[in-house]
Amino acid sequence: MRYLSKSKYLAGLQCPKLLWHEFNRKDIIPPPNSVLQFAFEEGHRVGALAQKLFPGGILIPRKFNPEEQSIQSLEAAKQRKPLFEAGFIYKRAYAIADILDPVGDDQWDLYEVKSSTGVKDEHMHDAAFQRYTYEGAGLKIRKCFIVYINKEFVRHSDIEPKDFFLKEDITKQTEILAGQIDRAVDAMLKTIEASEVPNNPIGPYCSSPHDCPLIDICWKDLPQGHIFLLYQGGQRCFDLMEQGILKVTDIPDDYKLNTKQVIQIEAHRKEETYIDKEAIHEFLAKLQYPLYFLDFETMAPAIPVYDNTGPYKAVPFQFSLHVVEKEGNMPIHHPYLAPGDVDPRPEVLRRLKELLGDKGSIIAYSAGFEKRCLKEAAFIYPQYLDWVKSLDDRIVDLLEPFKNFSFYHPKQEGSASLKYVLPAITHLTYKGLEIGNGGAASAEYYRVTFTKVDEAERQRVRTALDKYCDLDTMGMVEILEVLKGIWPVKA
Repeated sequence: MRYLSKSKYLAGLQCPKLLWHEFNRKDIIPPPNSVLQFAFEEGHRVGALAQKLFPGGILIPRKFNPEEQSIQSLEAAKQRKPLFEAGFIYKRAYAIADILDPVGDDQWDLYEVKSSTGVKDEHMHDAAFQRYTYEGAGLKIRKCFIVYINKEFVRHSDIEPKDFFLKEDITKQTEILAGQIDRAVDAMLKTIEASEVPNNPIGPYCSSPHDCPLIDICWKDLPQGHIFLLYQGGQRCFDLMEQGILKVTDIPDDYKLNTKQVIQIEAHRKEETYIDKEAIHEFLAKLQYPLYFLDFETMAPAIPVYDNTGPYKAVPFQFSLHVVEKEGNMPIHHPYLAPGDVDPRPEVLRRLKELLGDKGSIIAYSAGFEKRCLKEAAFIYPQYLDWVKSLDDRIVDLLEPFKNFSFYHPKQEGSASLKYVLPAITHLTYKGLEIGNGGAASAEYYRVTFTKVDEAERQRVRTALDKYCDLDTMGMVEILEVLKGIWPVKA
């Protein structure tokens, strides 16, 4: 028998087509990438820590067969101790509880653990489905809680679960949702048993509350230059699609657009780069040699691994720095990748203070991130505070001309991101790299640094990290060369 688990139930709430594929064509659903896999593992780590809030609990081993899991869980429930990962069946609904805590003689409180720093609407549906299943299986649920991470927590030595977590009573919300679940479950079971996939059009739900793994499949028939490339298009893109407009170049001239969108559409229509030479000149005039091209890679785990760090607080573990001393000089590369056994921030600050000197422009792409990393690190290591403050006037954001649409190439596809700008206007590309974005860099660094892997795998990933971070700053060097070709900058 095929059971509707809570994860499948939530998938069904997002999109019936996704639900159908989960049961009937799971083979074409892409496996989770390293970023998504890291998020799953983070959830497991947070869940294991939350179990320490309930000492003496019983962990129910996960069974492949829901019937076996249910039998074992019902048997364990007789002991009237906290239960971890107990699974129960009601009709064809199946749910595994993070924590069930016995109350009185025959009641239970349900605790759903989330690795977020707040309670979301989707959490209510999650807990309501669980309550529906458990009560149907014969348990008496007194209250339902969401256990989530205290964003104000700061690690000092060992982590105390009672300080790390907060909880919110959502019993009333689950009661309100209870009346919908029977109908929703029945509808989903019919979807699962259907011989053909539901014909759901693409819509905002494709990325809400999560990016659907079927996006590449469901969106593949959109034409090149489709309307969803419209800069900050949002709901407008779906409205245009309903009107039969599928390409940005087909958007009517009388359709209300902002200035940046007008620039984008005209660039696509003419298949030409838009350049505001005066704006580029003003940007380049800010630069002073030596030029320092800086990029950080950071990790921000839910459970902080270093003291004086909080949940999801970015800690720089790597930087790439290319230095161009004078106009026409070749860039000199200064990379750093932390070993991981100690807090990397002091060494990052020490090395950069030595390398950045006291004059010249420090160039970053979306520089607010680099500024924040430096300031937050210096706040923890205050001997660097004055130095970091002194950098403010030297930092220049290379994103500026692209964010302002002073420069726009059609191959940017409506994005000012470095990942789009770089291959659009230079010969460099992120394609083919083992690690090709910041999320993957963070996930892979954590994996080979804080989980058990062999040394060969660790070194392979560290080499890939070096190549990726190197490309970010070398890419900035190349992008600046393109801008200088429009209006040369003098030393």
